Amino acid sequence: MGWTMLMEDMVYTCEKCGKKLIHRLPNGLFHFVFGKKRDKEGNLLSFTPVDMLIHGSIKMRCLSRECGHYNIFNYFPPDSSQLKVDQPQSVNTEPK
Repeated sequence: MGWTMLMEDMVYTCEKCGKKLIHRLPNGLFHFVFGKKRDKEGNLLSFTPVDMLIHGSIKMRCLSRECGHYNIFNYFPPDSSQLKVDQPQSVNTEPK
């Protein structure tokens, strides 16, 4: 899984061909935008046919016609598996 830092979010790219596929916002949501709408003169409009915010992990096929590789983008960071079950996960240090 590739990614590039932008000012406010990350861009996830295809593992195989490198095509930009989806944005990851600072709050953890994935932002997917696809399609272009044109007016009668052929000018691009600001309207986008597909604009989704996704909460959760994604299995997404590459949008490149030549590629078609399936990419998996996990919602949780990879180091979350290192959390131990027998230890409290709270950062609250005050006694109850």
